[in-house]
Amino acid sequence: MTARIAVVGIDGCGKSSLIARLRDEFRDDRLLTISCPDLHHNGDGPLHDLSRKLAAVGEAADALGNPVVKAATLYLRMTLYGPVEDFLLRTYRPDVLVCERHPIIETLVYAPLYARLAGRAAPGSRAVLDHAEQRLPGATAALRRWQTLEQDRVGIGGDLTTVLDELVAILGTGTEAAVARLAQTYRTTLPDRVLWLDTPPAEAARRLALRGGQRETHENLAHLETLRAGYRELGDRSPDLRFVRISSSDADDPAAIRDACLAAATSP
Repeated sequence: MTARIAVVGIDGCGKSSLIARLRDEFRDDRLLTISCPDLHHNGDGPLHDLSRKLAAVGEAADALGNPVVKAATLYLRMTLYGPVEDFLLRTYRPDVLVCERHPIIETLVYAPLYARLAGRAAPGSRAVLDHAEQRLPGATAALRRWQTLEQDRVGIGGDLTTVLDELVAILGTGTEAAVARLAQTYRTTLPDRVLWLDTPPAEAARRLALRGGQRETHENLAHLETLRAGYRELGDRSPDLRFVRISSSDADDPAAIRDACLAAATSP
């Protein structure tokens, strides 16, 4: 039986670096990783072309400052998670599957923030799609086709401007009911354990600034503080999620963080 471990935390908390260190601790045939929502980063998985095209629309939404379309594309990208996870589990049968972010957890934490951002003025969805098409030809057609398939399957995703409202309505039913609905939507279940890398937002913001490049809509200090509070609240109110908090500040030794994550991931 594969142990499914999710590594979560605010942007800049060190998820990618930690997963690289964990990978060094296992033989290649024992541990596989998934990067969500960037499922095209998974060398062993399917749906790369669709994942890249959906990501292009999200990048266009960031560039034009449209949080509603950005949230919708994040949702559509995460609906690829279940099929990719299932493929990896059935094909490779690893001892451990580590996910960088998890669609159910991230929706519970990020959707409320994006709902708060949704009221600000922004270019319309048509402008975002046109910009995405310039970035990656074929992105709009791929998104529209996937929207139709998802709308037919679960009743969400048919309109980029209403997806966020639909997700917020799901969250309003309570954590237990929302988790059940999101599990159906993403075609997965909660992971066996959630490793929360808890990083002070100011440190995370500094790390993000050093990366350069285009920033995502939520990547500023105030939003990072909101997201950190969201992870803390989720872990406190939902013991069934098996949240494990692991400090990941500049003062913490990377080897100690790795060891703490290994211990949490492999404990009964």
